[in-house]
Amino acid sequence: MAVHSILPAELTDAVDAVLRAAGVPHVAHGDDDPVRAAQAAASDPDAHAVIGPFRSRAVAEAVEMTAPAGLPLLAPAATWVGVTRDDEPGADDDPADHRGTVLRMVARDTVVAHRIAERLAERRALVIAGDHDYGRQLDGQLRMAGLRRASGPNDADVIVLAGLAGEPEIDAARALAPLPIVAFDGIQGEAFGGQEVTLALAYAPGPTGVAEARRAAEIAVQARDLEEMRALGPFDEHGDPVDPVVRFERYDA
Repeated sequence: MAVHSILPAELTDAVDAVLRAAGVPHVAHGDDDPVRAAQAAASDPDAHAVIGPFRSRAVAEAVEMTAPAGLPLLAPAATWVGVTRDDEPGADDDPADHRGTVLRMVARDTVVAHRIAERLAERRALVIAGDHDYGRQLDGQLRMAGLRRASGPNDADVIVLAGLAGEPEIDAARALAPLPIVAFDGIQGEAFGGQEVTLALAYAPGPTGVAEARRAAEIAVQARDLEEMRALGPFDEHGDPVDPVVRFERYDA
């Protein structure tokens, strides 16, 4: 039995510490070429599971290799809905053909959108979403979540920012200071001097994905097969975590 990983260095180290303590061989591929690494894992008769890749799109590409082999893939940091689902906004952009073999360690973006809507239930939100795939899918997920929307800036109590650092939507939100902002992951690095900004995050405190990679390794060690891994999460029938954590954290650039 061996566990393969397709992860950046810090997450690789977290996985390695768990596997070494359990005496389980670890084949660490790094994250330079996720598809080739996934192909190598799928070809290994001793492979028990793959942990990674880190990014959602890389997971969708890796499962093209691992899913036909029935090899479980635990994704420690992927939030794109299409990693596990094909029935929610954003999933129609070539969702992963995972064949039930993917287990996601964090809340998908749709769950984050629902938690934001719940947090702002008594407030009117002006949604500022980027004109890119990420912004459009988050906008759709907020609509599905039933977020109470303002008709414009003068009617808003808060901004919900679905954007990426360096994109025009950041300036659009800044221009509406002092309206406070609740933002999805992706704005880090931008400064908002005149606004209170809260980040909605699917990851545990600390370096992104490290705690989740460690937990994925623990599941791989403890479970004999995919169904035991699913029960240990626990993960639902899609491979998503049951009642995942979403943290709201004050953002300070």
